[in-house]
Amino acid sequence: MGSKEAVNNEIEDLSKIIELREETDPDVKSKICKKILEELPDHFGIPQAVDDYVQKVKDQFFVLAKLSNKPVGFIAIRDHNEFTSEVYVMGILKEFQGRCIGKRLIEKVEQHLKNKKYLTVKTLSPSNLDKGYEKTRAFYRGVGFLPLEEFTTLWDENNPCLFMIKSLN
Repeated sequence: MGSKEAVNNEIEDLSKIIELREETDPDVKSKICKKILEELPDHFGIPQAVDDYVQKVKDQFFVLAKLSNKPVGFIAIRDHNEFTSEVYVMGILKEFQGRCIGKRLIEKVEQHLKNKKYLTVKTLSPSNLDKGYEKTRAFYRGVGFLPLEEFTTLWDENNPCLFMIKSLN
């Protein structure tokens, strides 16, 4: 087997051995959120924003991804109304990105949201040429989200927001 095939098999196998489970303890949710986001400064480099995420995930539906009992990623979902929920925050440790963990987290959330019509997410718009967020947008497109609208001043003029939506039915 060539080295490229070995790497692809490792990636595929990793997605199968990741444990996904809902976390309900508010303090555990905050602790995991803080630990993972602090290890992703390129995406979560604004301390006040991280503090907000850490506090607000306590009251949200939260799915944890673990490998050998080590948290490697999570997703927190904010309910807006009877039709729509939002990916409030999602983080996967850098060394585990691109290994189908994010896709599995989204799939787990979709199972939970079976009575909802839409799932939304806000991310950095392509009018900001950040390469890391180019990958983030590609990930969301790959799992079925479509760009809906750009808000140039929702966060601030240097961080234009792209609002994306996914139909759940």
